[in-house]
Amino acid sequence: MRKYSLVCLLVLAMALGGCGYHTMMPARGEFGRGGKTIEVSIFANRTYRPNIEAVITDSIIDELVRREGAQVVNSGGEIVLSGTVLSYGTAAVSYTATDTVKEYRATITTEATLRRVGDGKVLWKGIVSANTVFPANDDLVLQQNSEDDAIRAICRKLAQQIYLHTTEDF
Repeated sequence: MRKYSLVCLLVLAMALGGCGYHTMMPARGEFGRGGKTIEVSIFANRTYRPNIEAVITDSIIDELVRREGAQVVNSGGEIVLSGTVLSYGTAAVSYTATDTVKEYRATITTEATLRRVGDGKVLWKGIVSANTVFPANDDLVLQQNSEDDAIRAICRKLAQQIYLHTTEDF
């Protein structure tokens, strides 16, 4: 009987202790407890790659609209998400038997800040990075198309990361 009681007490303690999981935020309502409307400023671009700031900004807006965490507005939001594309680079990652490049890895690093407009309080600030591999091609147009597709894929990953970071409730 004593062993049974001890086992029950141990199981109860583990169940009450839990693992610390929790929901990040409700499907609708205040975004990270900062407000109900969010404005996304176009990111600054510190890279040589033109238009990358527009792609990341559009990806973030698409992610926010898809997730329905807050209403995205063009201006006058209760909170503002802004950022900078810090770096963009490509590097060869695989080669053919004749020592020509077979695949490249593209990497983008951004810094983002989520700020409440009313009091200027920074709700979240961080640096996120993502990469993907894309095929090399002898045709310059096809090569450029592959790289553009890779940039869009990376920006979607970054938008997801930024969304998750800004809605965490620790």
